[in-house]
Amino acid sequence: MKAVVYDFNIAKYVASTTFGRWLPSLYYGKLSALSLKEVEEPTLPREDWIKVRTIYAGLCGSDMGAILGKTSPSLTPFNSFPSVLGHDILGEVTEVGKDVTSVEVGERIAVDPYIGCEVRGRETLCPACEEGLTMLCRFQSGDEAFGPGMILGFCRDLPEGWAESLVIHESMAIPLDDDISDKVAGLIEPLSVGLHAVLRKLPKPGYHILVIGGGMIAYSIIAAVRLLEIDCHITQISLHDYQREFGLQLGVDEGVTSGGELLQSVLSLSYTSMHKPLIGREVFAGGFDMVYDCIGSARSIDDSLRMVRERGDVILVGGAGQLKKIDWTFIWTNELSVIGTHAYSKKEQWKGKEISTQQLLLELLKKHKDYPLELLVTHEFPLDEYKEAIISNMKRGQYKSVKT
Repeated sequence: MKAVVYDFNIAKYVASTTFGRWLPSLYYGKLSALSLKEVEEPTLPREDWIKVRTIYAGLCGSDMGAILGKTSPSLTPFNSFPSVLGHDILGEVTEVGKDVTSVEVGERIAVDPYIGCEVRGRETLCPACEEGLTMLCRFQSGDEAFGPGMILGFCRDLPEGWAESLVIHESMAIPLDDDISDKVAGLIEPLSVGLHAVLRKLPKPGYHILVIGGGMIAYSIIAAVRLLEIDCHITQISLHDYQREFGLQLGVDEGVTSGGELLQSVLSLSYTSMHKPLIGREVFAGGFDMVYDCIGSARSIDDSLRMVRERGDVILVGGAGQLKKIDWTFIWTNELSVIGTHAYSKKEQWKGKEISTQQLLLELLKKHKDYPLELLVTHEFPLDEYKEAIISNMKRGQYKSVKT
């Protein structure tokens, strides 16, 4: 079968990170770590596994981070290569092991791509998996079942979405109702990321929140707040006019695309004022109640820490890595809470019940059928045009892309 294989090595990493800015083909061309290959079609490793035909596989920010060499080396013990990328997956079940009871052949499913203890066949779950936090599994560095890998697409033993076929454990399958379109179903994974981030600490009614970013994760935060019907004011800062328009269609109250507009927005908040230090950027008294940083750059984190009010919350959603020259003064002087968020949970708490992030999302989608999520799927490419898909994400302003 055809698959896009990511074969990381130090030489290619150094070449792409050093010269890729001037020669972008080093990220995706013949000299890159990526290639379209014929690989062996996977078989069921155990009788509680499922074989799936790929319908949609998304291009995620973490995929782009790996391709562009922006992912922190700190995660390398929990990845293994060569791997077939792709963990935002919608597929059709084509084969089930004899012990599978939750899905049938021909059924459409989304995929929870995290490789926890149950996937590895461990009889005793680690503390994280026991709590439903498979993304924090203690055995991501590998064991007797599979090699290192916290998530599908970054484990050499489990080729995934950027291929014609894949295999998953039964616990990873998320059955879908027929009334969910393929496009929305293909967004289940990133939408769950945003929903989990919002559930980590819910905004209070009347809050003014800031969402930094114009990519899929930023819109997943906006969607989560609106689908949960939280009565708060949302400001979104993005780079391009088309990103602002998408935000407004999804329920943003105020969309801004420049530092000047953002400055006006924060200064319009009650009890907020700007001050100029002897050296460096402006600082604020007051600010937004909560900030969701969906970029993870040094500048976006700096903005977050400066523009959130005293005892406010900064939620890090954007996969920040190694960053320099961030002023942490505001965390202790303003008693800020900085909250990390990663993926989703099998045991969210919502309105007195325990539910997985994905199942709660499906309930919310069923309740809000007219919410316009399909507009976020801006580009579709066949597998053999993966290079163009990558370019469309490198040049978002030119392509006007959100989810590919």
